[in-house]
Formats: sequence, structure tokens, C-alpha cells
Amino acid sequence: MKKFLLVSSLVAALSFPALAAPYAIDVTNSKVGFSVKHIKITKVDGVFKNFSANIDYDTATKSFKTLEGEIDMTSVDTQNEKRDAHLQASDMFDAQKFPKMFFKMTKYEAGKIYGDLTIKDVTKPVVLTSKETLKGNALEVSAQARIKRSEFGLEWGSVFKDNAVSDEVDISLNLKANAQ
Repeated sequence: MKKFLLVSSLVAALSFPALAAPYAIDVTNSKVGFSVKHIKITKVDGVFKNFSANIDYDTATKSFKTLEGEIDMTSVDTQNEKRDAHLQASDMFDAQKFPKMFFKMTKYEAGKIYGDLTIKDVTKPVVLTSKETLKGNALEVSAQARIKRSEFGLEWGSVFKDNAVSDEVDISLNLKANAQ
């Protein structure tokens, strides 16, 4: 009888498809953005136009199994070509030497995505506050975090220049991904 129950349980477990599934990012309906205060008065918003993500989401537990992203630093867009060129220069992103920014999730708890963010070969832990919504086969993710640019080596080395732009940078992800 025990053998029968064991075999029956195994067959039942193998009969159900895994609920964790990979999702393909829909880049045309997704946005990776940032916001920073300039001269402590105005806010400058920007986006990265070229990025990719590896997402594995479990619909049963409503949790991420995998969330990784890669951003092309040369795709920064603040709607100001001169500012974008400066952001790509060696004293900021140094996009020629460090063409990519990376994020890799280390842990997920409802509403919190913990991970490592790498900018200019500097890796620091970050926590994104998130909300996930399932709409049919589509997964929508809205997540935000605040980082200090100085912790990633994004400094001009001048007190005046560094004070002109806030050290705190707000990051926002609005992702749409489709089940594969």
C-alpha cells in the first residue's frame, strides 16, 4: 500500500506542469528609467532605450525565481544630447570602458526584490519595492529603488559639480513580459 501511495504521489506530481515559467520582456512596452535632482530645484528624468531581462516567475507562489537585467549605457536618453554625451563620458558612466550595467536578483519577498546592481564594475546590493500584476499571459512589474551615485563611482571629483546634481538617484522599472 505504501508503495502504491508513493508511486501515485510521484505520478501526480509529475503530471502537473511546473508553474514557474520564463517570461520574454516586451521592450516596446517596458521602461527602465531614472530621476535625479539638478541644482536642488529641478528634476531630470532619463531612460535607457536598450535593455534586456531574464525573468522566471512562479504564478502559483506569485514570486520571482529569476530576475536579471542588462542595460546598454550608450542608450541613455534625457532628451538633451549634450547631457547624454556627458553621462556617457569617462567621469560618469564611462560607457566606452563599461558599456553595460547589470542587475541580478538574490532574493524575493512579496513586494521586495533584493539584488546586486553593477555600474562601472562596482557592485552594491539594492532593494527594489515592487508590484507585480498578472494579466492573462502577461506579467507587469513596477519597481522602484533609490541609490547613491557616489557609491558606484559616478562623481566628478569637484564639490561644486557634485553638489549641482543630487547624489540620490531614483530608479524606476516598468516592465511588461509575456509567458513563453
